[in-house]
Amino acid sequence: MAFVGTLVPAGGAEAANKYAGEFLTHGVGARALGMGSAFVAVADDVTSGYWNPAGIADADARSVHLMHSETFGDVVNYDTGAYVHPLSVDAALAVTVVRLAVDDIPFTDGFSVSDDGVVQYNEEDIVWESDSEMAALITYARRPSERLRLGGNLKLIRKSIGNYSCYGLGFDLGAKYDVTRSTTLGINVQDATTTFLVWDTKERERIMPTVKVGVAYSTPISSMDGVLTAAADADVRFENRLMADEYHMGSISADTHYGVEFLYRDMVGVRAGLAMGQLTAGAGLSLAGFTVDYAFGKHEYLDSSHRVSASYGF
Repeated sequence: MAFVGTLVPAGGAEAANKYAGEFLTHGVGARALGMGSAFVAVADDVTSGYWNPAGIADADARSVHLMHSETFGDVVNYDTGAYVHPLSVDAALAVTVVRLAVDDIPFTDGFSVSDDGVVQYNEEDIVWESDSEMAALITYARRPSERLRLGGNLKLIRKSIGNYSCYGLGFDLGAKYDVTRSTTLGINVQDATTTFLVWDTKERERIMPTVKVGVAYSTPISSMDGVLTAAADADVRFENRLMADEYHMGSISADTHYGVEFLYRDMVGVRAGLAMGQLTAGAGLSLAGFTVDYAFGKHEYLDSSHRVSASYGF
């Protein structure tokens, strides 16, 4: 699970470095998740601070967003919130908050191992603790030209498990470029300078850079009074994850995402995609400034996920 990496703050932190920032890979907003998380080049709404900070420059109004989900039999609680505030026609600010929590984790030092290798413990010695992992992304983006948007995140991280806690500071850099009226390229370099997490035990973890690249193609379909968008992304990592990701070569690995969306009269959206080979689908409804989106995600070994998000533009 995502919190396992934080169970090593008191030693052997190098082994945990691959997944020190794993809680930040779950995604923000059911719209993007329904499209298989292929959103780097699409990012144009209040959730863009997470997917590609440059996309915040496309915001033309203030907007707020909330999402809550529970996965793995309600074991993991995942919450996100975001706010975007245009500064001018060509610039905007945004704040995105991500929190993942796991409650009722059993801890005990009161155990012994019998001669035949059986672990024995006294239930009265068990202490129930919680894991909490949070990040705040402060985004600034601007449009230096008609086709180009640039943006960046200041990333603040706090993680805690039991009585242990750590803090970290990092940066993301993003860009979107319209090759044509229909085709957009996007890139988001997360943790561009490497993000260091410092525990109160003096141990350190590192979140290595991840390069997310994507392409999106949108075209109006006048006969259906809507717009069709197709997108493809690749997340490239340098953490020697090997078979943990879809593709790998040496220490470099990659996951892929594909998605489509049909938006009818800027009001009803239907979506489908593949996230690392797993099927996703979703739908959304916008009315009077309110938008509600739903996303379904299938998992090969674990329970399927259901996520609902809501936003309001004003």
